[in-house]
This record gives sequence, C-alpha cells and structure tokens, in this order.
Amino acid sequence: MPNIQEQIRKIRKHYWLYKRERNIRDTFSHFFHKEATGGILLFFATVIALVFANFPCFFDLNALWEKELAISIGSFVQKMSLRDWINDGLMMIFFFVVSLEIKREIMVGELSSLKKSSLPIAAAIGGMIMPALIYSIFNSNSSETISGWGIPTATDIAFAIGILSILGKRVPVSMKIFLTALAIADDLGAIIVIAIFYPTHSINLDMLMIIAIVMAVILILNSLQIRHTFLYFITGLVLWFLVLQSGIHATVSGILLTLLIPTRTRISGTKFYAHTNFLVRKFRKNYVENKTILANQECLDVINAMRSEIAKASSPLQKFEFALHGFSMYVIMPVFALANAGVVINFNEFNIISEASLGIIFGLIIGKPVGIFLFSFIMIKSGMSKFSDGMNYRLLLNAGIFAGIGFTMSMFVSNLAFDNQTYTDTAKIAIFISSLLAGILGIAATLSTKKRR
Repeated sequence: MPNIQEQIRKIRKHYWLYKRERNIRDTFSHFFHKEATGGILLFFATVIALVFANFPCFFDLNALWEKELAISIGSFVQKMSLRDWINDGLMMIFFFVVSLEIKREIMVGELSSLKKSSLPIAAAIGGMIMPALIYSIFNSNSSETISGWGIPTATDIAFAIGILSILGKRVPVSMKIFLTALAIADDLGAIIVIAIFYPTHSINLDMLMIIAIVMAVILILNSLQIRHTFLYFITGLVLWFLVLQSGIHATVSGILLTLLIPTRTRISGTKFYAHTNFLVRKFRKNYVENKTILANQECLDVINAMRSEIAKASSPLQKFEFALHGFSMYVIMPVFALANAGVVINFNEFNIISEASLGIIFGLIIGKPVGIFLFSFIMIKSGMSKFSDGMNYRLLLNAGIFAGIGFTMSMFVSNLAFDNQTYTDTAKIAIFISSLLAGILGIAATLSTKKRR
C-alpha cells in the first residue's frame, strides 16, 4: 500500500512539473511569435528605406524625416525634426517596453533566480565585452571613431527571433529560450551603455534635480498603492520632457519610469481566486435557470464584477506591457527603421576596410559568438552555471552566431556615437553587412546541427 501511495505522489509531482513546463513554454511561444512577426516587419521596413534612399525617383523619404514638427502649449514650444521625434520620442516608448520586459523577467521569468539567470547574463556580458574590445583594437589610433565601441555590443532580438521562426522546428526550443533570455540581458546592458556613455550634450544639473523630484513623486504614488495607469502616463510624459532637456538621452526616461512602475496588484491571488470562484458559481446558477446572458441582469452584474476583479489582479506593469508591446513591435520599430535605415550605398565612398567598418563587422561576426561561448564555457566548467535541458555547446555556439544580428540597437547607438554623418552612414552599412552575414552563418550552422543530430 505505501508503494502505491508513493507512486501516486510521484505521478502527481511529474504531472505538476509537466503542467508548469507547458505553461512556461506556452507563454514563451506567444512571446516568440510576437517578436518573430515584429522582426519580419522590421526587415521589410529596412528594405523599403534602403530602396527609397538609393532610388529617389520613388519618393524622397529623407526630406520627409527632416521636416520640422512643433508642439505648443501656451507659450511653450517644442520643435524637432520628424526623425528626432521618432528617435527621442517613440524610441522612449520602445525602451520603456524593453525595460518592462526585463523587469518582469528579473521578477518572475528566466532571470528571476541566480540559477536561471547566471548563464544568459554571463553570456550577454561576454557578448558585449568581446565586440567592444575588438572594435577598440581596430580603432585605437582613431580619435574620431573610437567612440563607436558600443555599436557592435547590441543584439537585435526581433530580427534574430524572426530568422529562428523561419527555421521553425529545426531550432530546438531550448536554444530559442536561451537566445531570448540572452537578448533580454543584452538589452539591459545596451540600455546601461547608452545611459552612461552616450549623453546627447552637456548635462544640466538643475534639470537633474527636477527629474529627481518628479521621480520622488512617482515613487510616492507607488508607495501609496495608487495603481491608476493614467497618472503614471502623465508623470512619464513630464519625466520624458525633463530628461530631453537635461542632456541625457531622452530614451533614458523610459528606463527610469520602469524602475518606479508598480508590480504589485490591488488584490492577492488567494482573494482573487475566492472572489472569482464565488462569481463563477453565481453565474452558473443564474445561467442554468435562465439560459441567457443578455437579458439576465444577474449574469451581467456577475460579468461586470469579474471584470473589476480582473482589473484588481493586474499590476500597472502588466497593463503597460500588454498595451504597448504590440505597438512597439509592429509600429515603433518599423517606423524607426524607415527613418534611420535609409542609407545611400555608394561603394566608391564606403570603405569596407576602414577602422570603424572592420571593428563593427569583426565585433558582431566574431566578437559576439566568441564572447558568448567563452564566458558561458567558463561559467559551466567552474560549476557556477549549467545548461538547461536540451542545450549543449553546439547550440550555444549557434545562439552566439545569431546574437551577431545587432540591427536596431546598433543603429540607435551609431546615431549617438558619431558627430560626423559620414561615419554614421559607414557604421550603418557595416551593421547591414554584419547582420546579414550573422543571419546566413546562423542558418547554416543550425541546419548543419540538425543534420548531425
């Protein structure tokens, strides 16, 4: 009899683990397909921008992005070019969404514990240090281009996942999850690099004091258990404007706002379960008796009560991420590509063997996979980390190759790194070449791995 009970306990335990694993994979699958679609849209937007830039007979997109747009409220006027509104305004929302995803992953996801996060974080650190080192070696004698060391440190998660989605089942789920966690940790590193090393101009200390006051107000709203997203939206706009005037890049305001966004709900999980369970029983009783919803006021009252309970069980972080993730993926990133990827490709002027070009190409193609593999190898051999089920060194190397796709973040950093537009355009062409090569090499390596397996 005890043996039977022990077997039942084991079955229940394995079933619970199976359900938990399935829920994690279902959540990841939903995230993966969203990112993949965004990557495909980003690709088409990039192609359109390149075509229109090199064949102006279609339409002069550059003239459109340079048009000035002003917003005035009373005596206040904020005037910027349309491209600057995209890079400083829309990209603030993009960084806000990325920061929300990172915060969620740190709290409950793949980065929520040292055991889970140590390997992808170490891989991300290696994938940033090695490309920056390679770029710095190539540009050590050039004071004009050395500031671009941050360009090859970034990974474009949307593009990388977009390619993985095309490969479908040829890519193991374990590799997809690892690359996603790696890219999220990499995004965090890129955000830190942009915030610290790439200010837009001289820092305004007085404005920084005002920013601190606004952040204190947001923190007070959080501590008072205020969960109205509209208040955080308004204070976020104020914070964005102040950061824009401070000399720090405006997108940093999205990161600062994320740090202060509440993650707690207005109702505990236990109370939510009890309340909704009671409402479900009440709904079932009224529905069985009347067989209708629209004409049954009791059923409608129960539905409204459920809606209220669900709102209480959703934190502002969840609400913002749910509302803005699709907008960021399907609108902001393609529009950013349209505004910034339109580089005139003139091979008579573009020097592929220039210090900046070689630093970016070798940094992304070689530095990324070598840094990721080396740091991960050290962590695993030292016993500080271990592979998740299904991962191995071959898949780790493949993930490192795909991480060399550094499109969006790399282009964003190139806009900040150089004062000379020629260097910026050269960097963007090098990013195109590197990302294309990384994608091709990643696909070849993955198909080769599939054949061996």
